[in-house]
Amino acid sequence: MTEEEHNDKLPQVGEIIASRRQHYEAMKLLGKGGFGAVFHVRRVADDAQFAMKCETYDVKKQVLTMDCKVLRGAYMIRSPHFCTVLDRGKVHERFRFLIMKLVGKNLWELRIATPTMRFSLNTSLKAAEQSLMSIEDLHKVGYLHRDIKPGNFAIGMECNQEQQIIYMLDFGLCRKFLGDQTHKDLRMPRASAPFRGTTRYASLAALRQIEQSRKDDIEAWLYMVVEWTAGQLPWRKLKGSDKEDVLKWKEDVRSGEALDDFLTDCPKRQFTAIMQYLDSLVYQSIPDYDYVYYCIQHACRVNGIDPTEPLDWDPTRLYHGPCRADRDKRGEETSKIPADSAAAGAATKSFTTDNDAAGSKKKKVA
Repeated sequence: MTEEEHNDKLPQVGEIIASRRQHYEAMKLLGKGGFGAVFHVRRVADDAQFAMKCETYDVKKQVLTMDCKVLRGAYMIRSPHFCTVLDRGKVHERFRFLIMKLVGKNLWELRIATPTMRFSLNTSLKAAEQSLMSIEDLHKVGYLHRDIKPGNFAIGMECNQEQQIIYMLDFGLCRKFLGDQTHKDLRMPRASAPFRGTTRYASLAALRQIEQSRKDDIEAWLYMVVEWTAGQLPWRKLKGSDKEDVLKWKEDVRSGEALDDFLTDCPKRQFTAIMQYLDSLVYQSIPDYDYVYYCIQHACRVNGIDPTEPLDWDPTRLYHGPCRADRDKRGEETSKIPADSAAAGAATKSFTTDNDAAGSKKKKVA
C-alpha cells in the first residue's frame, strides 16, 4: 500500500468519527508514523478535548491492543503516570481508535526550548523521579517499555492544571516479560533479540541484540536523565544507524575521564552509583528501585533542592507533583474509584476483550 493510500484511510481534519457512545471531530493532526496517527479531537456533545490514537486496518501488529493492555494494568494499580482510555471504536475497513486524555508537550520539546538546552537541576531530579516511577509501575504490571526516551514522556495540560504530572506514552514496543501461567514467572530470554528502541538511549544489551529486561529500561532512563541534566550526550551527533559507534561510546563512559565528561553538570557521585548498580544486574534481576530513588533523593539533599521548588515549565506554582511517598496511599484508595473512572477502566477492558470493538535496605553512595 502506498503512503497516499495509507493516508486516505486515516481520519481527516474536520471529519466526525463515531464510537458506540459518542461522536468526535478531528481538530488537528498531532503526529503520524507507521500505520497510525494521533489527533487532537473534540467531543461533539460538549466540546471536551481529547487525544485520539488510531491505526489502520492494514497494520500487522496491533499497537492499540498493546496500549490497552498496558493502560488497563496501570489503571488497576492507580498509577498517576498513564492516560486512561475513555472510549474506543472503529471505522470499518479504515482504522481503529482510542480516545484518551490530551497531554501537553513532551520532555524533549521542553528541554530543547530552554536557552541552555537543559533543565535546572531541580527540574531534572524531579522529572527523573517521576519518570522512574512510571517505569516502575509499568514493570509492576508485567511489561517492558523498550523505548525509554524524552519524547515518550509528556506533561499534563495547563488547562487541567496538570503541568506537574509526567505521563508515559507510546507502548508500541512494549513486551510482556512475565509469563502467562503465573504472574511471577519470568519469560525465558531469547538467544538473540532484534533491536528495539532508540539508539541514542538504548541500553548496552539492546545494542548488542541481547534480550532486554527491567534493568535496560532503567539504563535508558539514566541516559535520558543525563541528557536533560547536562544538556547533551557525547554521542548526540551519531545517527540511529550508528549502533556500533554508540555502543562503543556507552562502554567507554563507564570509567575514568570519559565518565567525568559524561556526567558534567550532573550529580556525579549519585549518577555513577546508579550506573554501577545497573551494570551489576542481569536479565533475571529484580531492580532495587528504592536504591535508585535513594540516589536521586540524596542528590537533591546535597544540592539543596527544595521539595516544593517550581518546575522550569511551571515557574509560578510550588511543586506538588506525584512523588514516591504517594505510593503508600494507593492501597487505601483503590476501593474509592469514582464512577467515571470505573467506566474508563471498563472501556479499556472491553477494548482488549471485545475483538469486534478492538477492531474499530539503602546502599551507601560511594
